[in-house]
Amino acid sequence: MKSTKIFTRKKLALSTMLIASAIGLQACGGSSNGPQNIVPVPPAFEEPAAGAESYSMLKAEGTLWMNQAGEKVSLRGINIGNWLSMEFWMFDNGNDPLGAGIPDQCTLEATLEERFGEAEKDRLISVHRDSWFVEQDWDVIDEAGFNLVRVPFPHNLIEDDANPMTLKENAWDYLDWAIAEAKEREIYVVLDLHGAAGGQGYEQHTGCEGQNMLWESEEYQERTKWLWGKIAERYNGEATVAGYGLLNEPWGTDSATLRDFSIELYDAVREYDEDHIVILAGHNADGITAYGDPLDYGMENVAFEPHFYPGLFGWGDIGYEVHRDWLTCGQAGDTGVCDWAKQARDVYTPMLVGEMQPWNGLGELGGEITRATFDTYNDLNWAATAWSYKVTTPSGGLGNGTWGYVTNNGNQLLVKAQTWGCDGWEDTFATACDVSARATVPYEGEGTKTMYLAIKTGGFTQVDVIYDEIQLVDSQGNNIVTNGSFGAGSEADWTEISLWGDERNYDYDYAAGEFAGSDTGAAFRAVSPAGSHAVIYQAVEVTGGESYTISGKFIDANSTDTWAEIYLVPEMPQEWVDVTGRALPSINVNEATVEDIENYFSFFAYGNMDYVVNDWVKDALTSAAPASVFTNIPGAASDVTFTLGAADDNGIAATTLTWASATGDVTGYKIYRSTAPRSGFTVVGESDTTTYTDNTSTADVTYYYYVAAFNDSDEGYGSDIIATGETFYTVPSKIEAENYTAAHPGVNTEGASDIGGGSNIGSFETGRWVDYEINVPTAGVYSIDFRLASQVGDVQFQVKIGSDVLTTVTVPNTGGWQDYVTNTYEITLPEGRSTLRLESIDNQWNLNWFEIK
Repeated sequence: MKSTKIFTRKKLALSTMLIASAIGLQACGGSSNGPQNIVPVPPAFEEPAAGAESYSMLKAEGTLWMNQAGEKVSLRGINIGNWLSMEFWMFDNGNDPLGAGIPDQCTLEATLEERFGEAEKDRLISVHRDSWFVEQDWDVIDEAGFNLVRVPFPHNLIEDDANPMTLKENAWDYLDWAIAEAKEREIYVVLDLHGAAGGQGYEQHTGCEGQNMLWESEEYQERTKWLWGKIAERYNGEATVAGYGLLNEPWGTDSATLRDFSIELYDAVREYDEDHIVILAGHNADGITAYGDPLDYGMENVAFEPHFYPGLFGWGDIGYEVHRDWLTCGQAGDTGVCDWAKQARDVYTPMLVGEMQPWNGLGELGGEITRATFDTYNDLNWAATAWSYKVTTPSGGLGNGTWGYVTNNGNQLLVKAQTWGCDGWEDTFATACDVSARATVPYEGEGTKTMYLAIKTGGFTQVDVIYDEIQLVDSQGNNIVTNGSFGAGSEADWTEISLWGDERNYDYDYAAGEFAGSDTGAAFRAVSPAGSHAVIYQAVEVTGGESYTISGKFIDANSTDTWAEIYLVPEMPQEWVDVTGRALPSINVNEATVEDIENYFSFFAYGNMDYVVNDWVKDALTSAAPASVFTNIPGAASDVTFTLGAADDNGIAATTLTWASATGDVTGYKIYRSTAPRSGFTVVGESDTTTYTDNTSTADVTYYYYVAAFNDSDEGYGSDIIATGETFYTVPSKIEAENYTAAHPGVNTEGASDIGGGSNIGSFETGRWVDYEINVPTAGVYSIDFRLASQVGDVQFQVKIGSDVLTTVTVPNTGGWQDYVTNTYEITLPEGRSTLRLESIDNQWNLNWFEIK
């Protein structure tokens, strides 16, 4: 039967080509002078505006998601994470939010069963599920304009683990309910098997961390095929179901094994359901290319599901640029979404971007970028579901945007910055890079209440943060902070306490000079060379129902592993007790009573938890106008040159840059600078001409600059990077991984959790490389230390100069992607300048630094 279908569809495609040929000949008078370029005529379809399509069962038509009316359907959706499949970081974003030794859903259920018995365990899990996502949440999703919901679920939602291949008594309750609620609002649902029996990867989101037993177990594979057969039998003909997501992120195997097992799962579905779209995981290194054309394997009416996370997981840095490059196909126009769109066209198959996160860390800009992302994906005929609907944090609030479309309200943390997310920050509180200032109503009661404005500064190694112009202003413009501009004697209005590590220096009359846009005289400086954690605070009187807004500015002067946070809390800060502004209850399931656990899970229900909706995203998605970003990108500046001035008595030597004008709509130019060749760039100034003088450069430092044109809506691609001095690392030398000279486009930089922090590079796959320019004064044998991490291990890369392989490095399983070890090798280096290349033989390893000795 399948071979007949393949023949029929390919025959149809051939017929379409012949029709096109006949039409072309008729247009030329019925004659031909030789072979013609035959272009297939695409099937006719309607393309209504997103959200205006008729609601009916979907099917794959070429690369389109199409309904029964022959309309292209633009699917814009969201995931319901942590509902049926739990991921504990979404409760708290901290370590062990449910208690030590409970990293995943399997361990939680085992702990509950051991303490309270199976029946009580099942009841408590149901309390969570009945609270985390309720009927009102469907309304929130509908009001945001989403028309697709991806529902992650574990296999044991349906299958009884104690009696394999047996349905649980309540197997279909939650999925049936979700489908009914979605249908009422004309929303489609993707059923996503997030955790297969035995686990399809080592990650905690499979339900059981560190298992990955699916691929080696015939029993688990048979159970997974049985499960999909039961699901297909249950929902055959149900138009609300957009498709069946066979396996979420099956990173525990190779691409060929994944492809072959996916075919088996497809067949298990088709035994009961010929009509629904079957969604094939496209997450492995080979992406969707490992499958080839699904028709060649007898698979029809299928889609591919990759996950795209620009700005996260080492995929560049959070910000405008990484999303621009991804959505507009890069400066050359052949990377980003264009590469994936070509892959989908080559196999004539639709795509579901099953997970993405376009608003995290972007504040108001996140709304525009989210709209631009959905618009771009829909223009490419892709469906997409953002991760995730709800994520809560201890302090609550949106800040600059969390992973959740909704989160818990939090009025105590007012401002935050930290070096991991925004190293070297220099901001007003309104533009703080982690949590920016916003209006808050700290007290809803009657009369007035004493609260405490607390400035918390901490770090593990080197702390140096300056604050100034701090005010807390009510809606009438009255400032209730005393001596927030600091100066001599202002310390009398602030109380100091230690949280840990009391070796620090506070200067309330520090002459900071100009920073964050103004020179205001005295400021408050907190310095701790060895690291500490401390607070200064003062009491303030707030009025019930009144709104207050914090303002001020701060700068990371020269810090490492440091955070700076400002809170308004109801209790007086105490010595050695951390100020967290926690807006969530906490729980330790290892010790808590049944009542405490039930109350904890119940807290997250709509109506119990005070919801905050990301209105930036909502407004952008429901606007009649498309996004304004990425619509007017100016050209790149070019021909950047520099001249160095003479050094003054302080070693400052001005650097003057000039460049050729960029094409397009240009308002001005941003000048970026770093002391590393490929990372750490920050804006040091702007110019509305084609020249700029940097008066803050030091004479004996090599700086790297590039220039980017900008206008009211967009910023152009950067110019070539220029260096003001020596770019070769003279051996012996320790070289940070991110300070490469050149790299394969797929190599990415991310924050490292290693000792000393900084950044590492990763995303290595076979053939990807990174280059470093070195200068060797004397030829000979040198030792080279590599600081490496890998969760899979037994992967290799070559160390090369030109075509000569100096050594082959084997990266062991270090226990995690940020668990680093140092491995030492010997290499023979030639005298003089050369390019040292690290070229990957395998994939999945990270490098933090290397040192040649």
